Amino acid sequence: MLFVMIFLSINYIKISNSNNLNSTTFKRKIDSLERQYKLLDKKFSDQIYFSLDDNQEALGYLNDVDVDSLTSFIRDELYEKNFIKNSDFFIPLSNVNNKYLINKVKILNHKWIIADFSNGSRWGEMWIEYHFNNKKVFFYVKDYFLY
Repeated sequence: MLFVMIFLSINYIKISNSNNLNSTTFKRKIDSLERQYKLLDKKFSDQIYFSLDDNQEALGYLNDVDVDSLTSFIRDELYEKNFIKNSDFFIPLSNVNNKYLINKVKILNHKWIIADFSNGSRWGEMWIEYHFNNKKVFFYVKDYFLY
């Protein structure tokens, strides 16, 4: 019986020490994850600052329409510019032999968009202004540059 009590006491001490070590390790891990979460939350907040989705003033200007459907509509209309067959190229650097295509679009607010474009070997970005008239969207390239 004495041996069982000694065994249980020693085993309890080992388990207790192990639990304390695990508790300290978990606490460090939780602290690290909380710091990472705060950093990512700040980065996310910075990223959506210039975004139609989170811009209350722009949404108010648009009369609080469904942002997701509006954003999809604007993007689709802009991506359609990639399929223009005639000589009326949307991206100013495009021509019959060297067509640039819009790759990525970020809608900043109720008036402005930034877009990435390329021809496969050169890349650039452009600033686009847009507005609605009679349920149609009109785009105007305000400025652009190549890398």
